[in-house]
Amino acid sequence: METKKDIISNPVYQKPLRKGHSLAIHSENDSDIVRVRNAKGLVLFTIEVSSKGATLNIEAENISIAAKNRLLLSAEEVNISSQKQLFVKSEGSFNQYVRGNKTIETHGENYETAKTQCIKASLGDIKLTANDDIKLNGERVKLNCD
Repeated sequence: METKKDIISNPVYQKPLRKGHSLAIHSENDSDIVRVRNAKGLVLFTIEVSSKGATLNIEAENISIAAKNRLLLSAEEVNISSQKQLFVKSEGSFNQYVRGNKTIETHGENYETAKTQCIKASLGDIKLTANDDIKLNGERVKLNCD
């Protein structure tokens, strides 16, 4: 992983750590900044505290977060990105609530499997569109019945 290597001179406090790592505290403009660097001088993490609050930046090979009871993430905007694979797993229920629109775009095939599947439009249409055939297979195919 490529990490930032920025140099700030005149730290307020600096301490060498094991394996060549270092800790430094700097004051810049309206901020107090804590930085930990590796032996090559690359920034591993930064904590910046200003009048706007705290900002945490971590650059690492691996990051693991574990909570015994509850992990809460909250922000005005949340982005999760993966270059290879993204897994979301729940041993219990998985619930989604979206107040606005929801879009799922898959460039490959899309498979959904469940014991029972229900699709409901509480107000408006359900539209199915395909470039080829729409195939509907079932033991019995019922239309306009509950």
